[in-house]
Amino acid sequence: MIFGLYHDAQEGAGLIAEVLKEQGLSFRPVRLYDGEGLPRDTSDLEGLVVMGGPMNVDDIAHFPFLLPELQLLEKVIVEKKPILGICLGAQLIAKALGSRVFPNKKREVGWHLVSLTAAGKVDPHFSKFPDPLTVLQWHGDTFDLPEGAVPLARSKDCENQAFRWGEATYALQFHLEATPSMLAQWCGSADGRDYAQGAGESVESILKATPKAFASLEPHARRFFASAANAAFNKVRTVA
Repeated sequence: MIFGLYHDAQEGAGLIAEVLKEQGLSFRPVRLYDGEGLPRDTSDLEGLVVMGGPMNVDDIAHFPFLLPELQLLEKVIVEKKPILGICLGAQLIAKALGSRVFPNKKREVGWHLVSLTAAGKVDPHFSKFPDPLTVLQWHGDTFDLPEGAVPLARSKDCENQAFRWGEATYALQFHLEATPSMLAQWCGSADGRDYAQGAGESVESILKATPKAFASLEPHARRFFASAANAAFNKVRTVA
């Protein structure tokens, strides 16, 4: 079973859940924001998908589920089981690996370019992306690259956009999973509008750019999720 860790009602797994279903993999959302508990026994856990959220990784006082979540991530990393983190999820992976998470010099919101690093261009899954790639950004924090991690992508305003740790842990600061309906929810909320304005963006311009940007990104995102899932989860099952 693959568990999806959800921190906010509006930040589900989107395309990730769709691709995992297409691959015949069992996926179970865990709505941490709604009080659902984390798996205590990891023996039957095949992997984790760790989604985004509006909180900071250190905001444990207001979101107490973050502490056991970090402990679970540390355990699953040691077990070398597959993990995919998106935005907050990437920051949680970085923290679980001992890195600092802190405010980025500039909030990134909307459709922006990322470029692949030299390692990204030869990564078995990232190398399939065009370079540069237009992706959806929605974050204010960033992280130091964990020791032993392989940097995969960067942007002009954020050096660490993606990394791989080991063979099966991928951390992405940007949102490959977001569908147009998910983004419409983010842009349609008062918090989302304020967050975009704080980055010098308007939700109207983001939504206007979405149909073309998503149509270009979606096949690459689906290919990445399918490629990573096939490699990671088939290996887990072979070892088991």
